[in-house]
Amino acid sequence: MIGIGIDIGGTFVKLYVMNDHGEIFRQEKLDTDYSKGSKGFIAQIGQFINAIQTEFSDQRVAVAVGAPGDVDNQRGILRYNPNLKFTDVKDWPLADQLEKYTHLRPYVANDATLAAWGVYETDLKRQGTNVLIVTLGTGVGGGLILNGELYQGSHGTAGEIGHMKIADTVTGPLCGCGAHGCLEAFVGTIGIKRRALQSSVDHPDCILAQTVKSGANFKVAQVAQAAKQGCNEALKIWEDTGHYLGIGIANLGLILDLDTVVLTGGVSGAAPYFMSALKRVLDEQPIRTPFKKLKLCVSKNPDIGGVGAAMYALHRVQTDLHK
Repeated sequence: MIGIGIDIGGTFVKLYVMNDHGEIFRQEKLDTDYSKGSKGFIAQIGQFINAIQTEFSDQRVAVAVGAPGDVDNQRGILRYNPNLKFTDVKDWPLADQLEKYTHLRPYVANDATLAAWGVYETDLKRQGTNVLIVTLGTGVGGGLILNGELYQGSHGTAGEIGHMKIADTVTGPLCGCGAHGCLEAFVGTIGIKRRALQSSVDHPDCILAQTVKSGANFKVAQVAQAAKQGCNEALKIWEDTGHYLGIGIANLGLILDLDTVVLTGGVSGAAPYFMSALKRVLDEQPIRTPFKKLKLCVSKNPDIGGVGAAMYALHRVQTDLHK
């Protein structure tokens, strides 16, 4: 059996092909092409799927698509996403359009949800019963494994942890979703960059300020590099990031009584600079039971979204076969 995982992002699309033994046969990274509209984009993805079907014509092929934003996982519709720039679709019927092109019905879910399944399969080897996976990038997403099963909620939107409110909803920083005070506005790349830019204004002679001045395409990785060089202002930004992230994880720990939390995504690479502050928040929780044995770790796979999608496609087919 062959699983195809498609991880759609605002900038790139990552595609993975693997078998039911976990072997990856092919992986590609494509620019998210807006020039031909949504139909041209679907055609591009469909051509890839059809080529794999032809190559593995003697095997069953299953497809799963991870889409960013509000996904109807029952009907395969992307209801809302502020980061994809296709202007010719609203309530985008991804599953229907791909099925017409490939004659395969794909499973469609939130990208962080499928990344969560990938972490559960590869990093944890299905060890852990109640698991939270936090994806840290431009956006902040989450996925939940509850009682050993992928949990997507009543409408497919479970795990949108980036939009829990950790600050005042009027005076808190503006999030990309349009609300104020979201966790994402503090620990997503936009929030981290905002604090870095302000710090460079307040402390113009620090290493971080010199880094910010060095180029227009300032990246969060440069904040980590400045921290590595011992810049106190950069270290403070990461300490704040860990503190805010700790608040979010503590809230979910109290609600869900988790046994494992895994961080993934590009920002998780800076964990050495923010993990201590995050753990401090958890250690200071007055209600200790949910945090005494909580396992906290960082995923080693930066492309877990596409891998997770392929693995989930295989899992769903195998589950359906045994019903």
